[in-house]
Amino acid sequence: MIELRQLRALLALEDFKSFSLAANSLNTVQSNISAHLARLEETIGATLIDRRTGQLTDEGKAVSLRARRLLAELEAIDSDISALRDDVRGRVRVGMIGTVARWFIPPLIDEINIRHPNLKVEVAEGTTTTLENRVLSNAFEFAIMTRPNNTDELYFNAAFEEELVLICSKDNPLAQKEVVTLDNLDSIPLLLPPKGTQFRDQIELIATQGGVNLVPKAEIDGVRLLASMAFDGFAPTIAPSTAIPDFMISRLGICKVVGIPRRKVGVARRKRAAHSAAAKTLLDLIEEFFTSGELAAKYGLPDGVLPL
Repeated sequence: MIELRQLRALLALEDFKSFSLAANSLNTVQSNISAHLARLEETIGATLIDRRTGQLTDEGKAVSLRARRLLAELEAIDSDISALRDDVRGRVRVGMIGTVARWFIPPLIDEINIRHPNLKVEVAEGTTTTLENRVLSNAFEFAIMTRPNNTDELYFNAAFEEELVLICSKDNPLAQKEVVTLDNLDSIPLLLPPKGTQFRDQIELIATQGGVNLVPKAEIDGVRLLASMAFDGFAPTIAPSTAIPDFMISRLGICKVVGIPRRKVGVARRKRAAHSAAAKTLLDLIEEFFTSGELAAKYGLPDGVLPL
């Protein structure tokens, strides 16, 4: 018989890629994790983790996908019953792109603590690419990110737009401009997201239509990393203004980028998900933050963030 502790051990190994770290995350010892995994593999009749690489096998991935859904449903039972007693409680796992997490987590957690002190939120930072996969695998209830590629299985509700800026060092000639277009960036080495990401494909299309040659000096999947490398003077990059901490503004060349659409950010969630009362409460609070205006006014929004 499969036991829940065996499934939790498998998921911890998938998340942490280490028997010792998995044990720490579950407040147990490494030998227990090994024993749980061995019994699970014996019950199922398949090897679930490649001991050489620490990666899940195809069989392990299949078990992991079902296990996450099962454990999420079990946690949702307690959350739903509590909500019927006007006491929303439970744990919600969400993902968030780093540029949003930097300014949105503090007011979100503050408001949760005021309204629902027994509601616990776990937030993990990631790129849209990694967050999309984590939502699909049921590791997260939902994620705040840019539009996902897999819209067949995910809903995406855009919540706000972000103005885009060019970030460069103070001594870069582009730093003297207040506004730039893609024409100004023709053949200039840039830090760009990889091809296949929504933002890169979008600006590539506009550049091609305008006869502009975008030259990647490096391709980085992650806006915060792109911005950090631009801060250090490695090369200019295009990023949302929220990627720049206030203390860095005076040290950089920052120009508004026109001629390309603003970046849309919103909530991505599985189409066939049966969310717990805790997850629904958190989704409602996030929607309220960007639609009612009261919470945004209470906590303030960064410059360049425009609710839809």
